[in-house]
Amino acid sequence: MINEPSTTHVPLGHASDLTANLGLGESAWDHASGCSTATIRCSDEQLEHDGTVPFGYLSAIADNNNAMANINSANWTSNSILIEVAYQACRAARGTVEVRSHNSAYNDAMGVAQGVMLDGGGAFGQSQCTSVTVPSRPMVDDRGALPQVEHRAFPWEADIAPAPVDVYLRGGLRLDGTTAIYTSQLDSGWASNFGSLHGGAIGLLITRAVRYAAIAASPATVEQVPISFNINYVRPAMVLPEPMEAVARVVAVTSRFCTLEGELILPSGKAAARCRVIHRLAPATL
Repeated sequence: MINEPSTTHVPLGHASDLTANLGLGESAWDHASGCSTATIRCSDEQLEHDGTVPFGYLSAIADNNNAMANINSANWTSNSILIEVAYQACRAARGTVEVRSHNSAYNDAMGVAQGVMLDGGGAFGQSQCTSVTVPSRPMVDDRGALPQVEHRAFPWEADIAPAPVDVYLRGGLRLDGTTAIYTSQLDSGWASNFGSLHGGAIGLLITRAVRYAAIAASPATVEQVPISFNINYVRPAMVLPEPMEAVARVVAVTSRFCTLEGELILPSGKAAARCRVIHRLAPATL
């Protein structure tokens, strides 16, 4: 079992806005072992109140690293996209997070990879993704040519105080019973070279809504510990001058778990992604 602490985080030498926004760091591919490795380290302003890594940020590294394991193992030359990402954790992560991934199966059209996730305390979870090739999808070579949209801020209409990461995202929150609506309008600094929001950004937005829906539905005497996340990407979320809404709804709450469903709704009213998340409810620490 892989259980050593994660490697020291080394930021990329030519950090782009996307790299900084997703907290992306070093990455490598070892052909001999077939292992892809990558790290993230969020800045203080990207964390939760208690200094832990927001669950949604794990989507960024799960996306990137497992996809690279698929691409390199299959020797794909065509563009590829992710259609499904899943990860599970037994606790919250802190500091530098590393994923070590291997491909388990591929052909000319599809690949599946799994990875173990570690932080300074050792292994805390696992991730999996499914990639498909899209030869006809063009990439933007010059990121300056991506849509230039203002990163606007939205009203916070809830009694729950926003975490540092919510201020960083400039997200707005509304609560309707146990449904949370998280409104945002991200700029091209969150976009891939396709001009669409990076899958990690989509996962981050949805899990912000999920977190607050879970808090609203649970007793004040418990803490939320996200442990399971499964997301399916339905269509690209292009960077647009209109806001998007991440909507999360509580499916069930017990004394130990809260199960939720969420989706990212485009300005057109169509869903860009849908997910299912499970939180473990732990006694609150004083």
